[in-house]
Amino acid sequence: MLTEIACPNCLHPIDIRQHGRHVTCDACQSRFVLDGHICPRCNAYHAQEQGFCGECGAPLTRVCQKCRTANWAGDEYCKQCGTAMDILELLKVNYAQTTTDRLHAHQEWAREIKAKEEADSQRRMAQLMAQERARLAELARLRTARKQKDRQLFLLIAIFSFLVMLLLVIAMQLF
Repeated sequence: MLTEIACPNCLHPIDIRQHGRHVTCDACQSRFVLDGHICPRCNAYHAQEQGFCGECGAPLTRVCQKCRTANWAGDEYCKQCGTAMDILELLKVNYAQTTTDRLHAHQEWAREIKAKEEADSQRRMAQLMAQERARLAELARLRTARKQKDRQLFLLIAIFSFLVMLLLVIAMQLF
């Protein structure tokens, strides 16, 4: 539980256990009322009443179900009609807000992971495609070199065969 707050005028620490809701600063003698200015979740003090805590995002006001009047989140009874406020409703809203915040954070984290995995996948796919193109280019080069060697071998066999035949013809004419 919060026991000290900073004075909104001079920032001097004030022990609220001694004062209750009506507070007088010992340093600057300014007077103010704490009603509606302390967050029930994180105990942060707010100089002006507002709908949500600037520190933790908890709702600082609750609407009376009977007269629809906005009340401070810590009030047990409506300031307009006196109807008892459901204190558990604040806990439900805080829990729902916390759960929603966690869900949004988890969804954002999942989107970041998915985007990173997608980028990594595309990078890896590009690497694999480049490797495959290089492998196919090497195979084409080897195939071309093999065809050239096959042509050279065929030409050598043809020349050798021609020379053998020429020698046979010459040998037959001599004998």
